[in-house]
Amino acid sequence: MAQVLFIDDDTDALETYKKAVALRDHEAVVASDGNQAWEKLSQFDIRLIIVDLNLPDISGVELIERLSHEETTKSIPVVVLSALPEKELISQVTEAGARMFLSKPVPLHKLLTVIEKYVSP
Repeated sequence: MAQVLFIDDDTDALETYKKAVALRDHEAVVASDGNQAWEKLSQFDIRLIIVDLNLPDISGVELIERLSHEETTKSIPVVVLSALPEKELISQVTEAGARMFLSKPVPLHKLLTVIEKYVSP
């Protein structure tokens, strides 16, 4: 079982993600802002981070840059899940360190496939 950190300010989306990862026997760890995300990263053995770009306390791009530069988090894959699939934004998050960009709403099977891609041994 892998722990996947979902960072999104939409509490309904977070509940959906929890149920989705449970289908594959993984655990969703959730945070609604950047500060909570850092707390969760220190408390859990996170194998994948899935982040929305619109967060209340930090831009998603800034958070991805920070994650990719911190010694303790730079090896954890980051996937962006956002309703803003603009080409410029996709380039920006990729340059910041994200491995993939998924557009909201993402089909459940696609989300689960991406999770398995990054958490399978």
